[in-house]
Amino acid sequence: MNPTKLVAAHEQYRRRCLNLVASENVLSPAAKRALASDLAGRYAFRPEFYGGTKYARKLWDIAEQLGKEVFRAEFCSATPLSGHVALMTALYSATSKGQKIAVIASEHGGYPGLDHDKIPEIFSLQTVQLPFNNSEQQLELWGCLDVIRDEKPSVVILGASLILFPQPVKEIAEEVHSYGGAVIFDGSHVLGLIAGQAFPNPLNEGADILLGSTHKSFPGPQGGIILTNNKELASRIESNTLHKFVDNIHLNRVAALAIALEEMRRYGSKYAPRIVENAKTLAAELDRAGINVFKGSRGYTETHQVYIPKSPDEGVRFRDMLEEAGIVADMAVRLGTNEVTRLGMGAREMREVAALIKLALDGRTNQARRGVARLLKRFKKIRYALQ
Repeated sequence: MNPTKLVAAHEQYRRRCLNLVASENVLSPAAKRALASDLAGRYAFRPEFYGGTKYARKLWDIAEQLGKEVFRAEFCSATPLSGHVALMTALYSATSKGQKIAVIASEHGGYPGLDHDKIPEIFSLQTVQLPFNNSEQQLELWGCLDVIRDEKPSVVILGASLILFPQPVKEIAEEVHSYGGAVIFDGSHVLGLIAGQAFPNPLNEGADILLGSTHKSFPGPQGGIILTNNKELASRIESNTLHKFVDNIHLNRVAALAIALEEMRRYGSKYAPRIVENAKTLAAELDRAGINVFKGSRGYTETHQVYIPKSPDEGVRFRDMLEEAGIVADMAVRLGTNEVTRLGMGAREMREVAALIKLALDGRTNQARRGVARLLKRFKKIRYALQ
């Protein structure tokens, strides 16, 4: 099969699937057009080297201005090609070789790129782990403060790949700032919730840098963003970006990001709370159906994620059983409501989704697949979007 046919087959297949992948979202028609525009093959720099950038440079500037407005920050960089690159750029700008950083271990839902043999190894950084309470899916605040006082890491990195509740940014930032350290919040998963004010803005709570990928709860193109109110860090990030971590910033991506930022500026305050409401409803309905959903003293979730604890082997089986029924999830069994919410689904539909998941897990695959098809037929238009 040739590549164009594979692309068409993929699009046809995914249109028939109910997407609950927590790290994915759906682009608006306007953002898709930007990605497929002439900008896809063009360059621009600061200071400018190329001709032909009359409109491209305006889009770049607008994207960063909108980023500052939406996230209420004084500095925004729209140049990172991914959340991973954003994290590398920020970490390189805030640390020196041999220094310590404190992280959430990947086995507790922390970002795997921060395991000691990955990004820290590249930058010759030592890592210490922040104590974590798995039964509550939350950092152990007093244990974290003890580790920070003892180890005095140059940077503490908060945020996570599995994140159900806000983290104690304020208390940790106060301790880190007492000896001159910095706090980076990797908001990759909750960036859209922060933009829509449905999740606390870490910059308001003392974080020095907020960064993340722009295609999870935030409904933009795959890429990254960095935000800060610290002028010194902003200057370092800006000087460390071009020709260190990025060359061509992919102007089509920047244009699509600008469109997504404008969409969140207009509609984020309606979209983001609905995502969280849907996640809470879905979790409660799954629990009611007898599915082992995580629930702590703070409830099921306060983000877009619903967590169903499974071993890796069980997670693969869970993922594959759902996909057989036309429901897409990941093997970590983090079910996300960001995409279905953008299609206009609400509490009623979350009850339907929970019932369909139950059918799939009970082996009633055909019945579940027919239910998915009926549900998707009612929700074809992307909401909270520039068309």
